[in-house]
Amino acid sequence: QRFTIEDLGGLDSLKDWLRKRQKAFTKEARDYGLERPRGFLAMGISGCGKSLSAKITASLWNLPLFRLDMNLVYSGMAGSPELVFSRALKTMDSVAPAILWIDEIESGISDKQGEGASSRILGYFLTWMQEHTSELFVTATANRIDLLPAELMRRGRFDQIFFIDLPTRVEREEIFSIQLANKGNDTSLFNIPQLAQITKGWSGSEIEQVIISAMYEAFNQNRKLSEDDLFVMFGSSVPLSTTMEEQIKHIRSWAHDRAVRASKEREY
Repeated sequence: QRFTIEDLGGLDSLKDWLRKRQKAFTKEARDYGLERPRGFLAMGISGCGKSLSAKITASLWNLPLFRLDMNLVYSGMAGSPELVFSRALKTMDSVAPAILWIDEIESGISDKQGEGASSRILGYFLTWMQEHTSELFVTATANRIDLLPAELMRRGRFDQIFFIDLPTRVEREEIFSIQLANKGNDTSLFNIPQLAQITKGWSGSEIEQVIISAMYEAFNQNRKLSEDDLFVMFGSSVPLSTTMEEQIKHIRSWAHDRAVRASKEREY
């Protein structure tokens, strides 16, 4: 499935940043004196749009998207992790211009494991980020941001580090509108501001899953989805922000001075 920027609710600062770099790899940008962009790191709370932001970068800039799975790098199926990782980056250099999406980067590029493969991969990656000359843009996503090594966060590695928080009320309205419409529902039949108010503390993916579950209920009763179907699902669902309240507080405080908020809104 190809996603467009219209499929991403909220995150206006991130979307604005991407739009301004839409012509980043053109000759006009070089002639103007701009260096090619390196990439961005999107970190934050699970289910809030990090992966989707990588996918919409590719569609917005009209470039192919390649996903590098760090778990496969470490699986040993294709050789030592360092060899597989360096081979993957060299292959990517050869297919540029392109977007390279490194999902859950903290699972493979961490300094917490001493002098093992992980720290050698970190060293190789930092050098490559600094020196590679191909038109390759890296979108890295991370959940466990406290595992990220300080060197990775230094200016010059990525052009920007974004923190993606739980959606604000206005962003939840956008998410409801997008998800209901994309799934064939008439949004005028739903009180979207009220739905957004009720789902304070919910992630975008949790909102999507509730809509899907409610649609299955309605589908099995041979009728259209109604607002009441959603209310029933809200009553039986507990959002991640409730079960992981302490962890979310920790993530927010850690990101406060280290990253730029991906959202312009602040009212949850």
